[in-house]
Amino acid sequence: MSPQAKQHAGIASAMPESAMEVANELVCSGTTDDFLIMNRLRALLTATYRIAWPALLLMLGGTSQAAAQTEEDGRYWLSVYAQGKLPVENLYWSMDVHPRWREEGEQFDQLILRPAVFYRFTPKASVWMGYDTIISHPAGQSSNRENRWWGQFQYQFDPIANITITSRTRLEQRHREGFSDEGYRVRQMIRAVRPSALSAQLSWVAFNELFVNLDQTDWGARRGLDQNRVFVGINWKFNDIANVDVGYLNQFANTSTVDRENHVLMTTFRFNF
Repeated sequence: MSPQAKQHAGIASAMPESAMEVANELVCSGTTDDFLIMNRLRALLTATYRIAWPALLLMLGGTSQAAAQTEEDGRYWLSVYAQGKLPVENLYWSMDVHPRWREEGEQFDQLILRPAVFYRFTPKASVWMGYDTIISHPAGQSSNRENRWWGQFQYQFDPIANITITSRTRLEQRHREGFSDEGYRVRQMIRAVRPSALSAQLSWVAFNELFVNLDQTDWGARRGLDQNRVFVGINWKFNDIANVDVGYLNQFANTSTVDRENHVLMTTFRFNF
């Protein structure tokens, strides 16, 4: 058996006794213990990450990067989302602002502005179109600006064991100022929310978002795995208009030189008008 085949077989044999067992226990147990729920969600994310990561590297040809040295950093990300209804039936506006800091929050790293419109086919399904402006200040380099047109489909599934799953699939058309190439990237997020027994305003939140480049560009994008983000935290609902997520996000970035793993304290405010 070839080395790749052996590795695929090892991954497959590990699945029933790790992620699948944790997921089955979480869904079937019916527990309302908040701390037990959080531990199981964390175990599920960890098991899934350990299984999926080698498989993704094999599929996307990134095994050499897995062995590369990884640099780590502590970061702080703040996100503010606002959305409201437009005069057209089922049509809504949305606006995001994302300031981000690196080096344990001491240096400003990036600002993202993201206006969008979306149409709700049903209360659970919607299609979006938006435009991003990303101004980055890399350490030791001059600032740069990236512009993105993007579209996405979002769907919220019916709750299972009191857990609500939302899927978001986004396709981005990316352009870096000063370069001629355009790059395309797919982002897939799966987000899980479960109400807490501690308070009607409190929920547990976890998500995973995978980024895959569809091509390579003259400004550094490479075809294949770009990055992955895993988040675990809480949501607090102030009222019907405002809520906030607070938690830990792990970002792995697959670069052409040294891979990066960022440990992020992430705070997200949402306002629905």
